[in-house]
Amino acid sequence: MKSGKAFILVLIASVFLTACGSVAAPPTDDPALLATMVAATVQAALGEPAAALTQVSPTATIAPAPVAPTAEAVPPTVVPQPISPSALTAAYIKDGNIYVWTEGGNKIGLTSTGDVQEVSISSDGQRIAYVRELTSTPFAYELWVINSDGNILNPQLLISQAEMSALKAASQFDNGEGLGFDQFEFRPGTHDLYYSTVPRFMGPGYAPSYDLRVVNADTLVKFPLFDFGQAGAFTFSPDGTQIVLSTPDHISLVNADGSNLRSNVLTYPLVGTYSEYQYHPSPIWAADSLSLRVAIPPEDTLAETTQPTTLWYLPTDGSTSTQLGSIPAIPFDWPDNIFSPDMSYVAYSKSIGEPTENLNEIHVAYVDGSGDIIFATGDSLRFRGWAPDAIHFTYAANSIEDSGLYLGGIDGGIFTIASVHNTMRQVGWVDNDRIIFIYDNPTTGASELRISHQGGSNHAFIDTVSGTYLSYDFTQ
Repeated sequence: MKSGKAFILVLIASVFLTACGSVAAPPTDDPALLATMVAATVQAALGEPAAALTQVSPTATIAPAPVAPTAEAVPPTVVPQPISPSALTAAYIKDGNIYVWTEGGNKIGLTSTGDVQEVSISSDGQRIAYVRELTSTPFAYELWVINSDGNILNPQLLISQAEMSALKAASQFDNGEGLGFDQFEFRPGTHDLYYSTVPRFMGPGYAPSYDLRVVNADTLVKFPLFDFGQAGAFTFSPDGTQIVLSTPDHISLVNADGSNLRSNVLTYPLVGTYSEYQYHPSPIWAADSLSLRVAIPPEDTLAETTQPTTLWYLPTDGSTSTQLGSIPAIPFDWPDNIFSPDMSYVAYSKSIGEPTENLNEIHVAYVDGSGDIIFATGDSLRFRGWAPDAIHFTYAANSIEDSGLYLGGIDGGIFTIASVHNTMRQVGWVDNDRIIFIYDNPTTGASELRISHQGGSNHAFIDTVSGTYLSYDFTQ
């Protein structure tokens, strides 16, 4: 399973303990079912044996709607094939170059230019796409691809700086310093690389172009699916046949070849961020690729009378979207990952008390918001995301006294994953038991790519990583 560049958590890792193994009934209105439990203190150093675990009772302007691409722009229909690598494979950046690691094998350096910024690996693990920022020209970016085994046809230029300059000149930000790559990802089961662009400026600012283009990493054939302002932040369905496009005020669906555009399957007011940044929701695909779920915050999360965050069911056949229910709005804590993978539950953090107290609750509820249970209460608690098993989830405590990353479960159990919240980030779930993450080693000061069982056994150092974004991606 790919990480999706896995930006699931921004957290911690000092030591890992055994996670709860039992699976109990789903949450009900009985608070005792999901009572808060506190994990024992654990040893801080990675690699040390795990200490015994004890549990105690808890105390903008509207964006234009997408338009269908012209007939000549539509690529040939390709049916994604369920291909996968022979072993877990991770691509990452070290000293501005691409390295690839295969579980049970070796790590190999693939490039030597020293200017790589981000990576994305195909679902079969054979091709690695990457963005270069050319040192010879400021704000000049190119998109390349390389074989993961380092054999012939390496590397290949996919999108040149000249092509990006031509695109910039045709955009509304033709006076920008440059045009970079916003998203780029292989379509599951293929070597078709989809990408979108974003203008780059001297100062801060993020204004995605909301375009969508594709290039085949084998044939180098290129197809513009949607021009500037006609697409949105894109996410593939699990089977690779469809794409959801999310913008600050609407969500659309389209087949991966650009056909069967279903515009505006859900519309909503712009969400106020009190900044130049425009928030766009993050719809979550169901495993069967037949529907999605999405949480939409209210227009103003700081209003005196705050409206709730609404929960929606989006079918893919173009029929009407349905509101499932709602949960309380959480100011500036966007609900992008609240749905469990099986679409049965939602979990979220909620502020309570006076703002100066910084108190939060972790809530678990059914997917329509009913049966809401307070799972945990404490200082600076933040929900981080669900595990693939749809039973466990992670949340962080950022207080001085209880800093850590915790694994909760719908059975009410809580276990400490890490005792220092700020040493682990970009955590991705490899499977129901294993995680891969970047560890900021407090002893050496180096950032390291590591893999571990959630219980802390058989954790392994992969390599040191470096770069502007500490980018990595994996597949298996």
